[in-house]
Amino acid sequence: MRTAFGIFLIFHAMVHAMYVGQALRWFELRPNMPWPIGSWALSSLSDGSLRAFSSITIGLASVGIAVGGVGILADWGWSDWVGIGGAALASVAHVLLWSGKWSEFGDHGGYGVVINAAAIAAILVLR
Repeated sequence: MRTAFGIFLIFHAMVHAMYVGQALRWFELRPNMPWPIGSWALSSLSDGSLRAFSSITIGLASVGIAVGGVGILADWGWSDWVGIGGAALASVAHVLLWSGKWSEFGDHGGYGVVINAAAIAAILVLR
């Protein structure tokens, strides 16, 4: 169970990392997807600042989640907290970067936030 969960966390981190590519305009996750532009909470930031904020925070969170997954596989006790921190950071960032429109919940990382909450609970249970 721990092995499967550790592998899942690593793949989940890769999904979050795809948002870094979207923020840096390396590719589009969906055609004409404006994310992170249009954030409900950070609308006062310029487009460049918003893209920098999102790529840095989501990138760091992705690394944290991946380290948590590797740590579960390697049985590093300290990595649980890194995984929890990464999942929490990604969740806060995605909520702040969301447009506020429920129709865009999934495109803006909303499902990732739900998965992060479940992952945090699972990490705490598997400890």
